[in-house]
Amino acid sequence: MTRDWKGGARVLTDSFDIFLSYHSADMDAVNIIARVLHDRGFKPFLDKWNLTPGQPWLAEIEDALQMSRAFGIFIGPQGIGPVQVAEMRAALNRKFREKGYPVIPVLLPGSKPKNREHLPAFLAQQTWIDFRSGLENQDELERFICQISPNICQPVFFSGPRAVAKVDKSKLLRALVLLEPEDLVYLGEITGIRRAEITFDGVKTIAVSLVNRAEILGLLEELQGNLIIEYPAIAVKSGIT
Repeated sequence: MTRDWKGGARVLTDSFDIFLSYHSADMDAVNIIARVLHDRGFKPFLDKWNLTPGQPWLAEIEDALQMSRAFGIFIGPQGIGPVQVAEMRAALNRKFREKGYPVIPVLLPGSKPKNREHLPAFLAQQTWIDFRSGLENQDELERFICQISPNICQPVFFSGPRAVAKVDKSKLLRALVLLEPEDLVYLGEITGIRRAEITFDGVKTIAVSLVNRAEILGLLEELQGNLIIEYPAIAVKSGIT
């Protein structure tokens, strides 16, 4: 693995197929999945495999997040750890900047969520992989691989559950009208909607225009996701999360 020097620390210069984010309590399960991916020809980033012993790890983690073509966040019996929250935020910010960047939640055996509605709000809208029945679930493994690299997959019908992203437009509008006009413009821009595409005539009109434009462009999920990340208190107050 190649590294360069950055700010006195060595950082990664290789690319990875997927960054694996996990709670330390789930290391054994994630290690098994990482080895399966490796055996299938993928190059996963797993901190235990790829970080340099004795070196500051934060710069390497940041570089690995940027240099991975997908992001997988694993949810086990202990839920999501604090480091995972930071990694997830960085990955979702990238997803909303780069359309098509995969952010993949993975439920491990023993995880507590009973269905997608109990996943963290940021993740509930993503297509998720369900290994709660066991890591040997081949259907879910193939779905995971297809999420990492869709171009290698042929259309296949799987028995596992599918996540269907749902955006309640009334709740979204209720949240947006609580923002200032420039906040609405900012949300639009990071979602991929230019200022020129928004109608300016009061906060409510801007909000309605933003939602309508996002729906036309197929960006409602991204718009709501950006709202959750950038203005979490507003999202909670409006009943989105």
